[in-house]
Amino acid sequence: MATPKRDIVPGPIELKGHPVAEFERLFEEHGIRKYRARQVYDATYINRIDDVRQMHVLPADLQEKLATEFRMQSVTLKHLQESEDGTKKFLFELWDGRTIESVLIPSEMIEEDGHPRRRTLCISTQVGCNLGCEFCATATLNLTRNLSSGEIVDQFLQAQKYSEKPITNIVYMGMGEPMNNYEAVMRATQIFNDQRTNMVAPRRTTLSTAGVVPGILRMAEEGKIIKLALSLHATTQGLREKLMPIAKRWPLPVVMDALETYYRITRKSITFEYILFDGLNDTEEDVKRLAKMARRFPTKVNVIPFHEIDFTHPTGFAAELRPTSPERLQWFIDRLREEDVHVLIRSSSGLDIDAACGQLALSDSV
Repeated sequence: MATPKRDIVPGPIELKGHPVAEFERLFEEHGIRKYRARQVYDATYINRIDDVRQMHVLPADLQEKLATEFRMQSVTLKHLQESEDGTKKFLFELWDGRTIESVLIPSEMIEEDGHPRRRTLCISTQVGCNLGCEFCATATLNLTRNLSSGEIVDQFLQAQKYSEKPITNIVYMGMGEPMNNYEAVMRATQIFNDQRTNMVAPRRTTLSTAGVVPGILRMAEEGKIIKLALSLHATTQGLREKLMPIAKRWPLPVVMDALETYYRITRKSITFEYILFDGLNDTEEDVKRLAKMARRFPTKVNVIPFHEIDFTHPTGFAAELRPTSPERLQWFIDRLREEDVHVLIRSSSGLDIDAACGQLALSDSV
C-alpha cells in the first residue's frame, strides 16, 4: 500500500492560515491586488467573518471570485459534547471528510462575573498520530496527514463561537505531534500571536512535544517565543522507551541536552509533563531523578493523573497501565515540592466525555 501524501489537502486553496505577507503574495499570484489580502485577513481574524460574501469592504466581483476559486471554511463542526465541568469537546470534519478533535477547557478559578479565569483550547495538529505512545488514545489511530495551517487556525475560530468569553490560552496538545508538522504549526502561531488579531499572546501559547529533538533546536534557533513543554513521563530511558517508542530515536539524555540548549539560547523555562502510572514512575527514586532533571535548567513539572483509555480496547503493555492512587499522587507532588521543584497539577477536565489528557481518539465520530 502506498504511503499517504501527508501534506496534501484537496480542493480549492484555503483563505485561512496565511500570515499577512504570505497572504499578499498569494493574492498577487492570483491577479488580486495585495492590499485586498490585508482586508480579507482583517475581516477573517479581527471581525471574525466566516463568509467572503459578507465581507462588504470587498467589491462584489472579488467576493464572487474568492467564493468560487478559494474556500473559506477549513473545519466544520460535526459534533459537540459538553462535560459536567464545562469542558467542551469538538469533533471537526475537514475538507476531505477526515475528522479531528479539539477541547475547550475552563479553568477552575472563577472571576467575579462567574466566568472561568482562563479558557484553554487544546488544538490538534495532525489527523491521527504515528508515535505510538502506550498511554494515549490517539496512538490507536493511524497517521493520515498533517493539518494545514488553515485547519489549525480554524479550530480556534469555530471553538470561539461556543465560548461566551474570549479563549485566553492555546496548547498544541491535541491529536498529533506538533513538531512533525512544524511549518503549518508556526504559520498558525503567527496568526494567533499577531497583536492585531487579538487572539492569544505568545506567553499563553504552549507547544508540547514528545521529544522531537530537531524541532526543539529549531524553535531555539528561530527565536520562537511561545512556551515549550516536554511529554516526559519517565525518569529512566528503559521505561520511557516502553511508554514512548520515540525515545528509541531520541534517547532521554539527547532530549535533555537539546532542552538545555533551548534554554541557553532562549532563556525560557520549560514544562515537564509527567503522567503518573501505578508502580512504574511514582517511586522515591523517580522523585529524586525528576528533581535532578528539573534543577538542570528552570522548569515546571506538570503532574497529570493517568486517564484510562479502555474505550480503545488497548492490548499489551498499554492494557497493563493503571493510574497512581490519589493518595500516592499527592505524596509524589509533596515530595517534589520538598525537593524545591515547581509543581503544577493538571486537572482531569472533561473525563466524563473522554476529553481529558490522552483521550482524544474520535470516539464519537461514528
